[in-house]
Amino acid sequence: MNKYSFTNNGKTWERITKKQARAAYNNGLTVLFCPVNMRPFTPWHLEIDVNKNFEGYNGVTFENAVNAFENYNCTDNETGRYTAFYIPVVTVDRFTGETPTAYTLGTVKQYDYSVMEG
Repeated sequence: MNKYSFTNNGKTWERITKKQARAAYNNGLTVLFCPVNMRPFTPWHLEIDVNKNFEGYNGVTFENAVNAFENYNCTDNETGRYTAFYIPVVTVDRFTGETPTAYTLGTVKQYDYSVMEG
């Protein structure tokens, strides 16, 4: 898996593995589905935000959501035959969880919960 990160409207989205995407989806977090050869947030985008709490996804398992997406969007070599998964991330102070400052001793990347707030 190639590590990619994209920025859209001030939010950074980072590529994750299918195992990580399954865990995020099952925990109620928003995951971006995109065909592997396409880049999200371009004019020709095919990506969708998926969350098990969204209308239309209630009771839908992760595998069913991925299979439905791949059936319609990952059909040839141009778009790719499988799905790439992205989650929004933000860099925070590793001790306080706040925005890093000049006095920050270390930083970590964590899920950007502001995406869920809208």
